[in-house]
Amino acid sequence: MGQLSGKVAVVTGAAQSIGRGVAELFAERGALVALWDTKDLTEAKEGIAKQGERCVAIRVDVTSRKQVEEATRSTVRELGGIDVLVNSAGVHSSVLFIDLTEQDWDLVNDVNAKGTFLCCKAVVNEMVKRGGGRIINIASDAGKTGHVTEAHYVASKHAVIGLKKVLALELAKKNIRVNAVCPGYADTPMLRKVFAELAAIHGKREEEVVREIVDTIPAGRLGTPEDVAKAVAFLASDDADYINGQSIGVCGGLEMH
Repeated sequence: MGQLSGKVAVVTGAAQSIGRGVAELFAERGALVALWDTKDLTEAKEGIAKQGERCVAIRVDVTSRKQVEEATRSTVRELGGIDVLVNSAGVHSSVLFIDLTEQDWDLVNDVNAKGTFLCCKAVVNEMVKRGGGRIINIASDAGKTGHVTEAHYVASKHAVIGLKKVLALELAKKNIRVNAVCPGYADTPMLRKVFAELAAIHGKREEEVVREIVDTIPAGRLGTPEDVAKAVAFLASDDADYINGQSIGVCGGLEMH
């Protein structure tokens, strides 16, 4: 359980859902964790503190280069360096393309794609100083395929996966491994919002939408933040030293590549 012992990890979007699940599992496995989010991090920080692990909570908007760079400096100052970056901050909405606005597009792509770029850009030099590191981008099965009502989200997650491929090539000689984890339907507040939006768009009850989606998943259930966190923790560990440039699905078999 100590496979991340001594590593310093930055987890964005750490206040809730997948980001919080990743941060908690990292702490459980011995990492020092920097929690980054625009939301209140008190509860997440207290949960990790109960495990007796050290962490810092930093309010940061990942779409702001200035804030990301300051959060990076604060993390290094407080925890001594950065070994792992998990880009988990993300937003989503379900809108048919004909109704999609420029504002919808900009919000989702700024957080999901630009935010991932800015965090990678800020953190890479700190990893080089440490002799290497791990970057894990939380993408989506939507980054590999298309989904009705998700043009802006699908585009943003394709961008995340595309960036991962280039960084995996450019940073390999610096001992930095870059991979992506692609959740399917992970049961989070964001997904429940998606279900409600889909129900409204298609004129169905939310329970109907959930049942229809679960019926398409070979595993027969929605995923959990813990399912995703376990895959992220593996990629962050030394056991994954020879894994680079991959997009690993955590989707119960919904998408197979």
